[in-house]
Amino acid sequence: MTTNPELTAARAAVPEIKAAEERLQAAKQLLADAPPAEDPHAARDAVLDEAADAFMADKPWPKDVSKRAAKAFDEAEAAGLELQARRRAVSRAEWAQYEALDAHKEDVLARLGDRLSELLSDARSAFTALRGANSAEAAIDAGEDAVAAWTRLRGIVQSVGELRAAQWEAIRGPRAPGEALSGEMPGAKWRRQGFGHVQHTHPDDVPADVRPALRDMSGRVSLAYVRWLATCDDAYVPASLDELEGDVAVLTVPAGMEDWEDISPREYPALKGRPGDVYPHSRAPHPDASQPAPLPPKPTAPHPDGEPTTIDYFN
Repeated sequence: MTTNPELTAARAAVPEIKAAEERLQAAKQLLADAPPAEDPHAARDAVLDEAADAFMADKPWPKDVSKRAAKAFDEAEAAGLELQARRRAVSRAEWAQYEALDAHKEDVLARLGDRLSELLSDARSAFTALRGANSAEAAIDAGEDAVAAWTRLRGIVQSVGELRAAQWEAIRGPRAPGEALSGEMPGAKWRRQGFGHVQHTHPDDVPADVRPALRDMSGRVSLAYVRWLATCDDAYVPASLDELEGDVAVLTVPAGMEDWEDISPREYPALKGRPGDVYPHSRAPHPDASQPAPLPPKPTAPHPDGEPTTIDYFN
């Protein structure tokens, strides 16, 4: 389970993921509520040892020792099977959650994109209410509305940072149950370079005080970053890893290749065919020798000089 509130909310907005996560929580609660299980052999041996100890203490031999030992074994075995069944339910629910997260990660990214639009709209309103104040002290001097706007902005900055961290986790995709985190996650290189924040803008072209937030791997952002992002019409959350890769490719064309001819595949209309030429020496197909030979076809073209060769038929 994630601790990122923005990612949690985005996943909860996807019905399939929400259902899978609720099922997993129910399975974990079932496991937590399972009665304690004892090893069946240990439970049986405890009854047998009790009878032997009584005999050694000169007490009467219990007549039902075998029944009680068998009952203790059966009850302990049943409790163990119950525990196994509940563990299996948790395992199945974990895999179901993984499959839901993997199948609907683009839906999660779309929800995060909608959320980013909401946060930036709130940020624009707050910056307007600040009336140019750039600090808490300046906001106090500007009046109560500016103080309230400053307080809202602090929350917006935190939420935007959490959203950007959620964005990269969603792009990476879920880890399968039991899978260790190994290697570099998808998109990590582009994240370090500052891509994935604004379309059609290279990270090297943004203001210097914003660049550190673009390349911060912890997800922390600054007020300057939110102020700049609120002015960008192309601020976005990538819809998928493929879209991010395409955006990066457009912005990182190698020097000298900008004017190269586009050689990407093109679709052209099919050419209308024409019937083949029929020469005076042509003969109609005669696959069945038991039947009379068909009449020669009507020539449509004169034969070139010389005897016909194989090349004549293929040119």
